Amino acid sequence: MNNQGRTLNWDDFLKILQAHGVGLAYFLGSQKELGPARLRGEAVEGKPGSDLDLGVVLLEHPLDYWEGQKLRQRLEAALAPLFVPLRLHLLLLEEENAHVQYAAIQGLQVYAVDADFTRRYRRQVLTLYGDWHSWWP
Repeated sequence: MNNQGRTLNWDDFLKILQAHGVGLAYFLGSQKELGPARLRGEAVEGKPGSDLDLGVVLLEHPLDYWEGQKLRQRLEAALAPLFVPLRLHLLLLEEENAHVQYAAIQGLQVYAVDADFTRRYRRQVLTLYGDWHSWWP
């Protein structure tokens, strides 16, 4: 994680993640570089019809599906203004398939609560991804 050149947007970003119980955050997809650039205060222009994908892993995911969706909506509403003019697409990675989770860990990690949480999640994703590919042609 490289948070050099932090700005008020970076500080707000980190505060929002911490306040919502986020353990990890990754920018992924075709516009992943635009997320950190926007947080540094740089003017950015996304591709038409595309969005900025941000995947997060919660420290403790709600057991109730609807509670998880409410949390995702609150988190997305809090984060979206930091990335204007880009349209933010927030993913709760625990709810995504193995391919999306693998794409996330190959993307840009921009937040981690600690190294141990990161290691455990990466191991889980690599195991799930490997298991999925071991039986699917």
